[in-house]
Amino acid sequence: MQGITGLHIRDVLRNPWVWPAGLAVLLLGFAFSAQQGAVGLVSLVATLQLYVPPLLLIVAIPLLTRREVWAFWAARSSAPGRAFVAASLGIGFAVFLPLLIGTTLAGFPLALSVSAMGLLVLALALLVTLWTALAALLAAITMDATRALALGFALWALGTLAYGPAVVGLAVNLPDRPLFGLLSAALLTNPAEGIRVGLLEVLDVPVLVGPIALLLRETLPGPTLAWGALSSVAWSALAGIFAAASFARRDR
Repeated sequence: MQGITGLHIRDVLRNPWVWPAGLAVLLLGFAFSAQQGAVGLVSLVATLQLYVPPLLLIVAIPLLTRREVWAFWAARSSAPGRAFVAASLGIGFAVFLPLLIGTTLAGFPLALSVSAMGLLVLALALLVTLWTALAALLAAITMDATRALALGFALWALGTLAYGPAVVGLAVNLPDRPLFGLLSAALLTNPAEGIRVGLLEVLDVPVLVGPIALLLRETLPGPTLAWGALSSVAWSALAGIFAAASFARRDR
């Protein structure tokens, strides 16, 4: 599958409009330069969690829903599902590269240490992996760019914009928190929360992190960052598996 992976890496990197995505991350680093160190790092990660998913959806889905291309590749491959996942990996890697460059450069105005820089790159890698897998799943289910993008942006809005307020609203309005276990489990379904709170814990940032952090800390044993990373990897793997299975069964 190296051929199809490399093809999609080149396809993305040859697009000159992908590279400014990394420049935007560098500019974000300057925007948070007044909050140097751990606070700036977590602020940048929170912003990337808003910025990266739409970018990946816009770049990946049109490439993964080209029916005439996939008719050719599926005919040549004895495992079309694996070929589809290989293409997704190529797109994810290619999008990650300019973001990685921008993120590395953003570490300078934020005055990040080597260990903090490693945490920032880890958070970026988990984010890109998760949303590449989700983009692949939506593309495989629909094989239509318009529908897949609509579903992707709806998922992004629910998971990134509405998710936190909805969980906090339930926790506040339900008397005596009778659904505490359910709410805590719901938090685990959104890795972004665990990663943000986990970074605050690892970096020992003495700031108010809100009720979501309180729920996570009261419920999860061990480092919250590990739970966020595990949740990201698990959701990425499941999305990749279902994307491969869905594409393999489709009439392309």
